[in-house]
Amino acid sequence: MARKDPQFNLRLPEELKQWVENEAQKNFRSQTAEVVFALMEEKKRREQAMA
Repeated sequence: MARKDPQFNLRLPEELKQWVENEAQKNFRSQTAEVVFALMEEKKRREQAMA
């Protein structure tokens, strides 16, 4: 991702933060990349459901 991408602060419950960290390690991604991947997958899923 380019550094010029918009940013925002995000507060997560500790349990969810730990899950993101574990998933990122398992998938060889950064935590940011893991969150972006999960959001993109959910966006695709919802768009397909509406089609």
